[in-house]
Amino acid sequence: MKRLKLNNKGAALISVLVITTFITILATTMLYVAATNFQQKQTDYQNKQSFYGAEKALDELKSILVKDVQTAYVEAYNKTTRNFLRMDAAQREAYFQDVFMDTLKKTWDSRVASSGDLLGAVKSVMTGAYAAEADSFYKVMDYGIYETTDSGQTLQKFALRGVQVKYTEGNFTTFLYTDICLEPPAMDWSAESFSTSTELVEREKIAFTDYVSYVNWRKADYDDSNDGIYDSIDGLGTKK
Repeated sequence: MKRLKLNNKGAALISVLVITTFITILATTMLYVAATNFQQKQTDYQNKQSFYGAEKALDELKSILVKDVQTAYVEAYNKTTRNFLRMDAAQREAYFQDVFMDTLKKTWDSRVASSGDLLGAVKSVMTGAYAAEADSFYKVMDYGIYETTDSGQTLQKFALRGVQVKYTEGNFTTFLYTDICLEPPAMDWSAESFSTSTELVEREKIAFTDYVSYVNWRKADYDDSNDGIYDSIDGLGTKK
């Protein structure tokens, strides 16, 4: 009996099996956790990339529209100054706004006529460095001049309404919907404040990016543009 109690043959094998099993379970758990974390990070990365891709397309269009604002401003400014003495300050402001809006309207009328439709016109301006993002645009509902009334004053803005963008990265697609508004830079057209020196300083201070803005911006993870939810002109006013 004493020899039987001291006989530990096979104990080492059992110990090795127990330790191996423990290490295997621990390694499997660690691999599972690591794989889960990697999958979550990959999912988050693709989701963010799809959003950033869609946002980039909109921002590039916005940068092109800033150039449109600059062009319209120069046209309106030059015409208003040529007729400066024929009008008072209020008339100059109204005339400046009208020429500014008319310039934008004619620019986009020409683009639509050349491209065949509004979506084609939007894609046509995204050339060169912007061409890669042009395919992200899949619908633009309307464009034109809109009016709102604030404190009894009529304000005008030119807008591309219902601009819709989608971008896919991996298994994720992001849809962005927005209206893009272009407004005339604020100007002081009083005779007292208008001089050659003031004119140059004020023109240098204008940040044209401030006059292109998103209105009714919304993000979605599926295409809900056909649900009628987005077909709204809230914030734009009434189309002329």
